[in-house]
Amino acid sequence: MGRITSLLDKIRLKIGLGILAVKVMIGVSLILILAMGLFTYYDMVMRVKFHLKEQEKRAYEISDTVMRSIEYPMLDGEMEAVQAILEKLNRLKGVTVVDLCDTAGTIRYSGLPANIGKVDDSEVTKKALRTSSLLKGLEMVDGGKILHHAMPIPNEETCYKCHGAEKKILGVLTVGISWTPIEERIAALRNREITLGIVSVMVVGFFLTLFLSKYITRPLSTLTRLSDEISRGRPGFEFGRMLKCWEVEKCDKTDCPAHGKSKIMCWYVNGTLCRAQPSGAFPEKLDMCRQCIVYRTHVGDEIVQLADSFKHMLYRLKVYEEELKRSEEKYRSLIESADDMIYTIDRDCNILSINRYWTRLTKLEADEVVGKNITDIIEYKAPENVYSIVRKAFETSETFVHEEHVTIGKREYWLDTKYKPVLTNGDHISAVLVVSRDITEHKMIEGQLFHTEKLASLGSLSAGVAHEMNNPIAIILGFTELLLERFPENSKEYEILKTIERQGENCKRIVENLLAFARIPQKASIETNVVEDLQKVVNVVRNTLLTNKVDLKTDIDENLPRVKGDSQQLEQVFLNIINNAMSAMDGGGILTISAHRSADTASIDFTDTGRGIPQEFMDKIFEPFFTTKKVGEGTGLGLSVSYALVKKFGGDIRIKSQTKEEGKESGTTFTVLLPVGE
Repeated sequence: MGRITSLLDKIRLKIGLGILAVKVMIGVSLILILAMGLFTYYDMVMRVKFHLKEQEKRAYEISDTVMRSIEYPMLDGEMEAVQAILEKLNRLKGVTVVDLCDTAGTIRYSGLPANIGKVDDSEVTKKALRTSSLLKGLEMVDGGKILHHAMPIPNEETCYKCHGAEKKILGVLTVGISWTPIEERIAALRNREITLGIVSVMVVGFFLTLFLSKYITRPLSTLTRLSDEISRGRPGFEFGRMLKCWEVEKCDKTDCPAHGKSKIMCWYVNGTLCRAQPSGAFPEKLDMCRQCIVYRTHVGDEIVQLADSFKHMLYRLKVYEEELKRSEEKYRSLIESADDMIYTIDRDCNILSINRYWTRLTKLEADEVVGKNITDIIEYKAPENVYSIVRKAFETSETFVHEEHVTIGKREYWLDTKYKPVLTNGDHISAVLVVSRDITEHKMIEGQLFHTEKLASLGSLSAGVAHEMNNPIAIILGFTELLLERFPENSKEYEILKTIERQGENCKRIVENLLAFARIPQKASIETNVVEDLQKVVNVVRNTLLTNKVDLKTDIDENLPRVKGDSQQLEQVFLNIINNAMSAMDGGGILTISAHRSADTASIDFTDTGRGIPQEFMDKIFEPFFTTKKVGEGTGLGLSVSYALVKKFGGDIRIKSQTKEEGKESGTTFTVLLPVGE
């Protein structure tokens, strides 16, 4: 855009036009070029169709002539005459091919004797042989286009004595006409039309330039110069010669407020003492001033009137500006002293203003965020909800209250947010005032209480259910094993019993997970070498990953200190996360395992390139029995048990995930945080 503007400025300076005139001239020229280009294109297309139709007609006539000419010589067996006829027709103007080939595509007779015995490589001829249909089409031959016309030779009764009655056709007659001369004529015509179009554009541009310069550019340049001065806050800029009322009226009242002021007209001045006695205030006295000779002399054309209107608007704006400043200072002091995030946004969620608490929370100053989108500063878990609420606030003028889970910087917050439309001029909504209160601590306490109660209830239930189910499942598996020995492996009964055994094993695994979940103590102070634990798990799953086409990459700090945790239980946690990653990468992918220390915490990351976890499932991922796998493929207890095991040792598990539907590359990262041991 900057280069286009620079180019327009150069054109304007060279030919003395305003930028608006240059734009109009270029726009008209482009319209003319487009119209003439479309006309030329349409004309070329129609000419090509016309010539193609004519040449196809000519090719058909030649083919028909050949067929009629060689009919009797072929019946009489005079093949030399057939060859002579083809050679004669090949000498016609524009005719490049006259070939007669058999059903195998081999040329038997040709206008060019050198082609006899060769295989006809024309696609039109080949298709005519396959379909026994009359075909035509343009083809590239030796760098030039040829219009091929392929006419099948039917096997009629008069031909049966020599060729038999089995064949439908005896061969194909192909006639080719050169397309190059026609292309050259069309190209010459096209170039002529383009030249004519360029000349027309230049002529129209010249006369348009003269017209714009005289009737538009000069008056607008003067008005633009005046508007520019007013926008800079210079209402005293004189448009031409400024009339002095005391000189026009021969007035000697030097105590008049307008006397001696040569940069503002007297009807703007309050309390004037002129002869018509319009001594009131502007604009009430304007009707009387319009009868004054000074006003009638000054108000010339429309440009002068527009200049006076600009000056009046500037005067009024200054008055309003002072009032707004006083009001703004009053309310800003209230907003700046609040302990809530208070800011305003427009319809597109772009930030318009912020308060001091915003800066304290985000560590960003106003000049760093104003004008940016709120979602670029605050990472919302569901940004589409914010856009939806803001749109509704603008459309309905209603106030909305919403709890939001966000990330500011690297820290997560829960905010209780109120969206209130800001009304101006009665019912026009200029912005939305957003007040966000930090309720993170309250949410954390609430979540901990809920999770603790749920786990306690579920632990008791799980222990009872698992204990009662363990014995029946063991009996089912035992009898199934005995029955399997009585039937051959390829029998229907054996297949049914194997199905029972598999489902019994699934039940057994569920019971084991339930018991493990129920037996997790509240606290533990065991320490382990997490690097060795990770290495054991990697060695176990390496072959399984290869089988599932998953590439394994590791970045493990070998000098990691010992961490709080049980070796066997942490290996179970790592194995559960790796199995989930493999399930998310059905067609293969990359699994990256990294382990590093951060302050007093060891961080182990498991990053996959799978399908990702939808945002609506993120809050449920650690809930017992919740799973996104198919029925029979998962119990929904693996991550619950893993989460409880890590929490037992004072650690945490965090998840970051993205699906393809959310506009980015899909994948999930599970981060296991474990406290460093003593």
